[in-house]
Amino acid sequence: MKIVVFAPHPDDEIFSCAGSILKWLKEGHNVHIVYVTDNRALITWGKKNDQIIIKEAQNYINLSDDQVGEIGLKEAKLVAKAFGFPEDSVHLFKFHDQDALNQVSRGITLAKAIIYDADRIVIPSNNNNHPDHQATHTIAKEAAIELNLVNTEFYVYAIYNIMKAPMEKQIKIRIAEYRDQIYNIMALYKTQLTLKDTRMGWITLKRKRSERFGVFNLGDAGKSYNF
Repeated sequence: MKIVVFAPHPDDEIFSCAGSILKWLKEGHNVHIVYVTDNRALITWGKKNDQIIIKEAQNYINLSDDQVGEIGLKEAKLVAKAFGFPEDSVHLFKFHDQDALNQVSRGITLAKAIIYDADRIVIPSNNNNHPDHQATHTIAKEAAIELNLVNTEFYVYAIYNIMKAPMEKQIKIRIAEYRDQIYNIMALYKTQLTLKDTRMGWITLKRKRSERFGVFNLGDAGKSYNF
């Protein structure tokens, strides 16, 4: 099975579906990861929102957004390698953080070249409070519509959102056996861990038991809050 996971930013794959990724890779599936943006706004955003942990940010606090973005993409590659993704299964769109909504058309073109033969596509929820997450949802879904992927299933995760799909449209994947591995992989996102909320989330990974998805197909598009 070919599974394509879309992460709006490097680290979104950790908090949404890292255990599932490890499980699918272990099962021998052909899993791909798409990083849509570069996290360049991370430090600037952290400063504005009192999220920076000064001690952890010493190496990054005075860098430009361009420099932070370059580091973010390098970290994404390291994380993908730690997951066990082959190099040709790692895709970087390199859109600027906070600008994905302005890149939807280009994103659809890039996505179509990756998902055209996908059996499962993993994406953030629709009606999303984060513009980059909303853009990622739109990119993947619209690319699938243009390709008429009627036999492809969509696993939708809710970050910056809530899961409203009916229970018959939901699935939970148990990931307890992967918690330590996920925690260690997240440690490679050194720039992300300069943020207070992200560091708190990192700690909670040790207690995470399952990952939940809404499961849809193209026929469900526009009929559900999440898809």
